[in-house]
Amino acid sequence: MKLVTVSEAKSQLSAYIKAAEQGEQVIIMRGSKPAVALRPISENDLSLAPELPASALAEFEAELEQDRKKGLLRKLGKDSTEAAASLRGNFRKQK
Repeated sequence: MKLVTVSEAKSQLSAYIKAAEQGEQVIIMRGSKPAVALRPISENDLSLAPELPASALAEFEAELEQDRKKGLLRKLGKDSTEAAASLRGNFRKQK
């Protein structure tokens, strides 16, 4: 494990990134306290949305259908343009 100061990290960042990519733990210290750790990232780290099981989508759609039947939901328009305009109008009315 490497413990480096912020100044050291700034001056030799490429070397510390390479070390982290090769599996070495690099901790950047702010004063005497650890501030951040450099580590390699994976494809999972880059995912913007969590993985959801297909059953979660089916449950959500069932809840939506129940709300539609109860009259709790209404269509915002016949297409996305009308829906966006409807939402903008509702937002302005709330202000």
